[in-house]
Formats: sequence, structure tokens, C-alpha cells
Amino acid sequence: MSSFLRISNQNINQLCAFSLVLCFGSYAYANELPKILKPINQIKQEEAKPNLNAQLLTAAQNRSITEVRSLLSQATDVNVRDEYGWTPLLWAAMNGDTDIVRILLVSGANPNTRNKYGWTPLMWAAGQGYGQIVRSLIASGARLNAQDRNGWTALMWAWDSKQNETVAILQKATR
Repeated sequence: MSSFLRISNQNINQLCAFSLVLCFGSYAYANELPKILKPINQIKQEEAKPNLNAQLLTAAQNRSITEVRSLLSQATDVNVRDEYGWTPLLWAAMNGDTDIVRILLVSGANPNTRNKYGWTPLMWAAGQGYGQIVRSLIASGARLNAQDRNGWTALMWAWDSKQNETVAILQKATR
């Protein structure tokens, strides 16, 4: 009796398939069944992805490197955005989390992503004085001359925040 109660979704799908084949007894139906069942499994995977993407945003925001690594291994969208345009990379750069920034960049995060205000990860890192993150972003192709909605660049953010080391890094990169 207990083995009867332990039926998995895969077993249910197989049971339905066998039932249809027995009911109709046709070779044509038996060949079409895998084509019908495959999209059902794909739909289940697609329904789970938005949840994983939201979890990735939250993990980056909360500076959880273990969770970020785990979620990236589950084929989540590394450039997922929230309703304000924030991506995991923007959160990591703002928080000054060098390790998460590097993991996201290696996983294909766009170094030139912008939130709804036009701020890039480089602007955030420069304004906060996170030199290692600035270097990583530049090495990954971050645009030095990108401007936010007010026309400010990463160099301007660093200069305004009196982040002299970051100003020097940015000036050296523009030469």
C-alpha cells in the first residue's frame, strides 16, 4: 500500500501514457504522446525560472554568495531586472561585494546594465570608492563615459564623493 502512495509526477505521466496507448491501441497515438508530454515538463521548468530569478536578485541584494552561486548553477537569468531596473550586478556593486561582482561578471552579467535612473554598476562602485570592483568592471568592458540621466559619469561620481583612489583608477583607464 505504501508503495502505491509514492507515485511521482514522472510515474503519473508514464501511467497516463500507457493508459492512452491501451485505450486507443494505435501506433500513431503512441508516437504522438512524447510530443504532448514534453511541453508539459517544459512549462513546469519555465514556471520555476521567474522564482529563481527573483531569488537571485534577493541573494545579490542580501550579499549571499553561497546562494548566488547556487542559483547561477540552476540556469537563472544573470541579467534579471526588478521593477526599477536593478540587476544582481547593480546590487552587488552598490553593496561593495567584490566576490559577487566577479562571479556575476564571469557568469555573463552585463557590466553596462542600467537601472531606471541610468546608473551603472561602475557609477555605484566609483561613487562608493570600491576600487577592486571598479577594476573588475573596467576589465569586463564597462563603459567609462556612460552617463546617468543627469549627465554624470563614474568619474564625476567618484570625484564628487572624494574617492581619490577611484578617481585615479578611472583617469588611468581613460588614457
